[in-house]
Amino acid sequence: MSMTVPVLSKLETTSDVAAICSGKHLAVAQVDGMLRIDDSEIILPPITSLFETQFGDLIVGSRDGLHIFREGEQIKFVEFLSGIESITGKGDYCVAIDGLSKAHIVNSSGELIAIPESSVSMVAIGDSIAIATDSGEVMTYSTDSSEIWKRPVRGEVGERITAIGWNGQTLVVAREGHGLVPGEEEALEVEFWKNSNLEKRIDTKSRVISIDGHWMGLDYGGVMKGEEIVAEITYPVHTLIDRGESVLATSWFHVHCITGDGITWSVETQGMAEKISSNLDGSRVLIAGSDQNDFTTSEPVFLIDANTEPVPLVEEDSAIDDWGDAPSIEISADEIYGSEKSLEELAGFNSQVTLDEGAIFDALNDEIIQNEEIEDEDDLMLALSLDAETIIAPTPNAGGDISVESGSDGTSIITLDGSQTEDPQERIISWSWIDQTGKEISTAQVVKVKLNKGNHNFELRIKDKDGRWSSDSIDVRVK
Repeated sequence: MSMTVPVLSKLETTSDVAAICSGKHLAVAQVDGMLRIDDSEIILPPITSLFETQFGDLIVGSRDGLHIFREGEQIKFVEFLSGIESITGKGDYCVAIDGLSKAHIVNSSGELIAIPESSVSMVAIGDSIAIATDSGEVMTYSTDSSEIWKRPVRGEVGERITAIGWNGQTLVVAREGHGLVPGEEEALEVEFWKNSNLEKRIDTKSRVISIDGHWMGLDYGGVMKGEEIVAEITYPVHTLIDRGESVLATSWFHVHCITGDGITWSVETQGMAEKISSNLDGSRVLIAGSDQNDFTTSEPVFLIDANTEPVPLVEEDSAIDDWGDAPSIEISADEIYGSEKSLEELAGFNSQVTLDEGAIFDALNDEIIQNEEIEDEDDLMLALSLDAETIIAPTPNAGGDISVESGSDGTSIITLDGSQTEDPQERIISWSWIDQTGKEISTAQVVKVKLNKGNHNFELRIKDKDGRWSSDSIDVRVK
């Protein structure tokens, strides 16, 4: 029997939710700049992220920088011309990633220390700070930004880090490697590092996309505890909150409480469960997300108590369930084929609707004339994208393979051009060119490179608004 816990309250919103926290304060930050701290409301530039320190100070990331609040009052502002993209925190400090993918350590007083790495994509905070970059590097730093350890790069073709997290003093790194196994298969592995030493490495059947404690969420929807899959879920598990013997996992429109024996209870939300926050004892858990429909109002934020005794989930009857009670209509073949009456009349319905064939053809002709106004393929794709019911994912295009003659110095300048990438709904948020060693050489759509004689391979990676990566490659031969 399916189990659930009751929703304590729903906090109404006026736009999509950017971030939430449920520690000392209940705070909801909206993308339109509305920040709600308990019962107070504050207007800021568009908000991207939010973190509450253990003392109750709120560090808010927005398109103009960092805002720090104490007891509902702003005590400091630090301007970032590129804005703040995300904040990851623990205890009394956090790490903010700005719009240029640079990471900054921030304490509750607003003091900033820059981490000397570029293209930072992920942060995990434990006894030290772990970061991962777009080029597949993983490093740990102290709170004063001193580098402690750097993970050795594996493979000659390149790899991508899909998730990082801490399980006590062990850093867990999930990766996918390209070209490390035969054929087109990708190597999907999780590494466990303790005190800069590799303890073990395990293979997984799917990408690990979230890690917290000894729990891991999989791209195909499973949840692992250690090396064992303990729950099967249909959709990807993007967020985990470790509770020791259980974990809160978000997937699609649900939050699941999972133990080593499987799913204990589930709560269905009105929006996709994209964001979740819990206080230390789990008595106040906030859940927020959008239904991804631009034609509906914003969804409320749910508040639940994860410690509540689960109750059976009662499925509501739908209108479809009533169809089985409708009386059957018995009509013989002679009545159907030998009668001049319509099927509606035979079934007992009186149809008063008459159809004007001329009006129908006029309407069809009008529709054809209107459609002829879309003159070229670009206009057609734009119209389709505006009316589409489903998201059209961008398709990367690194261009065709290139073969050129080298100059007198044995080199040639090549233009890597990703401008033919298909993106009808303008969903791409980042570009990355990767060389055959796995190093990122540019984040621009078009880049010029100087190459020596020989064969070279480059990969174009794009990231869309949903955080999904896709790639295309190009071979360059300099003769």
